[in-house]
Amino acid sequence: MRDLAAPVAVSETVSEKDDARCRLVQNSSYARLLTENGFHSFEDFHGLQGARVVKELKDRAVLRFEIDGVGFYLKKFAREPKQVCKRVPPGSIQWCSEGGKEFSHFCSFRQNKLATAEPVAMGEKIYRDNTVESFLLTEDFAPLVQLESLIRYQSARLKGAENREKRRNILRSVAVYASKMHEQGFNHRDFNATHILLKGVEETPFVALFDLQRVDMNPLSRFRWPIKTMAECNYTLREGDVFLPDEQFFLFQSYLGKEGKNIGFPDQLLWRWIQAKTDKIARHTAKRRLKKKG
Repeated sequence: MRDLAAPVAVSETVSEKDDARCRLVQNSSYARLLTENGFHSFEDFHGLQGARVVKELKDRAVLRFEIDGVGFYLKKFAREPKQVCKRVPPGSIQWCSEGGKEFSHFCSFRQNKLATAEPVAMGEKIYRDNTVESFLLTEDFAPLVQLESLIRYQSARLKGAENREKRRNILRSVAVYASKMHEQGFNHRDFNATHILLKGVEETPFVALFDLQRVDMNPLSRFRWPIKTMAECNYTLREGDVFLPDEQFFLFQSYLGKEGKNIGFPDQLLWRWIQAKTDKIARHTAKRRLKKKG
């Protein structure tokens, strides 16, 4: 397995067409593989045919395909108004679309030694009318597994008193990642069991993230990051009665670096806010499910 926390070296090509300007940015480690298999331009990626549809929404679709036995996920974004071209943080890859923004987030996380799924390529087709189409290509994250998948389909590996230490190892690793992520100035706004990847569950797990479309880097909202992050994670840990209520508090203690220690009043207050936010997410999710059924 590649070093999933290593910085990403990229190459970029630009082509001009009558109606648009096309950018193609590739992870240099994959450039030869992609070129040898017919991926030379924006259209080769965005117009891919025959791939399996994993998800299809109004604004984007996710497809899966393989090259020489290696799996890839292609996220294609529908045509949208062009965003203001940015480099956030400074020195990162310039982007003006959803696909470009997410690829930039992957690279920024890696630049700060935060492990992610492998970013492979992104493309932007910028039309003369200031609209843009884009895509993001990532490698399949196997052999890592989603924490959500463990909870839903392999709960026997985690449930019971005999697996208590295993659960705590998972929570400790997740908390350390979250704390480091915030220290480096990033907040994954969907930090939950779906997007948390694990390897080595039987020992001290290795943690990585994927789906970085919603990342906050606004320092003015930084004081709220622990509340939203811990609440999102705690809500998804409730599923299947795998993780016990006191283990959610253990996650919080580990995030603070105060595992097994008493916490003072400010941290107690923060924990109450996290609990309130977790309950709010639960109520909101329940209402949304009722609306879908209706």
